Amino acid sequence: MEHMYGMTARLWLLAVLLFMGPLVLAQGTLRTGRVIGQSDATGLPGVNVSVKGTNRGVVTNANGEYSIPANNNAVLVYSFIGYKAQEVAVGSQTTINVTLAEDVSTLSEVVVTGYSAQSKRDITGAVATVNAKDLLSIPATDVAQQLQGRVAGVTVTNDATPGGSATVRIRGFGTIGNNDPLYIIDGVPTQNLGTINQNDIETIQVLKDASASSIYGSRAANGVVIITTKKGKVGVSRITVDAYYGSQQWAKKGEVLNATELGQYLYLADVNAGKTPSHGQYTYGANGQVTIPAYVFPSKGAEGSAAVNPSLYSLTPSNIYPITKSANTNWFDEVSQTAPIQNYQLGATGGSETGRYALGPAALQLGLTCLHQLDPVRAALPVAQQLAASTGHAVALAV
Repeated sequence: MEHMYGMTARLWLLAVLLFMGPLVLAQGTLRTGRVIGQSDATGLPGVNVSVKGTNRGVVTNANGEYSIPANNNAVLVYSFIGYKAQEVAVGSQTTINVTLAEDVSTLSEVVVTGYSAQSKRDITGAVATVNAKDLLSIPATDVAQQLQGRVAGVTVTNDATPGGSATVRIRGFGTIGNNDPLYIIDGVPTQNLGTINQNDIETIQVLKDASASSIYGSRAANGVVIITTKKGKVGVSRITVDAYYGSQQWAKKGEVLNATELGQYLYLADVNAGKTPSHGQYTYGANGQVTIPAYVFPSKGAEGSAAVNPSLYSLTPSNIYPITKSANTNWFDEVSQTAPIQNYQLGATGGSETGRYALGPAALQLGLTCLHQLDPVRAALPVAQQLAASTGHAVALAV
């Protein structure tokens, strides 16, 4: 009897093996490989690798590696957000390495329009997108200055001082009060763009028509500029260093009068006004010849006279007697200079399946006049940390 039960068990085991065998063979040979990005040749984690026409698929690990069973006549499909999907015929290959290219198609470009994001081809309102790379082609320390000439219908007036705020007008002058647009940086409203580093900008969208008011209310009456900053990406940490050095100079300096020309101007002004030419400093001849005194204080002071004795010079509160010689100084040349501008950027990005980070500081700019200088040190640390993976919640922190 025991012998009969033993035979029965072995027959059942054989039947199970015979039934499972075709299933294993149907899935095919195990294929392995690695998926990397075209730009930096680093492994891409989280890439979907599936057998085309089936519901079988796997996801690459932190190093971009994967393994999946597939038949020789199968086709593997590799897809990842931000990259172009790629299909590979398996054939007799057992190791299949794939390089994915970034998807930079402008037609499918995502545009942030407030509380949502839409494909650019689906936008019907007056929305303009500015390429962050185009902004960096202009050496400036303020984002508003770099917007100048980049968006049709947007007027930017720059005061040309280091770190000086530029005047941005999207919908013209609609009020005698404040006509500045509303700036949204990563969802946070602000009126100051001087605190953001241009190298931290991922995208800029300009909402120009009245439809922006339906999102942000009356604050958007003058238009909206939406800025999205760079975020860390899952994968190998990257450190970037960017630097440039240049100089600024006046395209055309102002033409100013010298001491003699000023005297001639004042003489003609009196003559044309029907008055007898006279001045506290200048002396005029019968035909308008201009004589410049040796001293401007005391007025019309003569060289060697008692009034210009150096011992009388005093600037005490009780006795102000500033003996001053006349001169022919071009003050425009004295206060202007060829100003250097230099910019140094150090960035670090990276992340894992539970957290991402992006860090980047700073800039330096000197003014065209000796009285202005800007030496900002800016730092941005956007951090996105996924908490409680089982619940699927995430927290974003910006410092």
